[in-house]
Amino acid sequence: MQRETALKHTGSMTMQPVKLPAVMLLALLVTWPPSVQAGPPVTPTSGRYDSLTLAIQDGRVSGVFSETRAGNGTGTAPQFNCIFLLQGSLQDGRAIVTTWYPGGGTIAGNLSFEGGGVSLFLRDNQDGCLMSTGDMVRQPYRARLAQLGEDWIGATLVTAEQAVLQPAPEVLARRSPSVIRDDVVAVLDRRAR
Repeated sequence: MQRETALKHTGSMTMQPVKLPAVMLLALLVTWPPSVQAGPPVTPTSGRYDSLTLAIQDGRVSGVFSETRAGNGTGTAPQFNCIFLLQGSLQDGRAIVTTWYPGGGTIAGNLSFEGGGVSLFLRDNQDGCLMSTGDMVRQPYRARLAQLGEDWIGATLVTAEQAVLQPAPEVLARRSPSVIRDDVVAVLDRRAR
């Protein structure tokens, strides 16, 4: 059996070589460092992960990625946008997802939940992402949970120019808040008209 040499502290200022069996050396490499070892499976969690808003329900994930950069534009009219929807089926904290912007084509990707955060790879970059977020093809977008979404059943993107929020279907409030195109919203409930 081949043996590897390691150093052993002998109590003095010198180190003495010690012969270790190859199996022991392999065991040391496999168990060190502990931070590299796989931990328990991560439970997918609904919430906002910086620019990525995700909702988990019945083994499915839906979400919206939204990030803008002013560039030569302004905060209300940014020069660069990286905005897209995503959906997929979860298995063991991972999902193959389909991403798209309304009216555009689809791009496949991989989403994984890991250690209190998420990681998103795309096959190709969505329009505007290279200029606002960066490359999601060669390097994943990674983010930590910033806001827990306990009651979220979905996450979506507003596609109307303006949508008035009502307390219930067919009930018009005198003054109602509204959302505008490309706003990200978490869905709490769905009701038929």
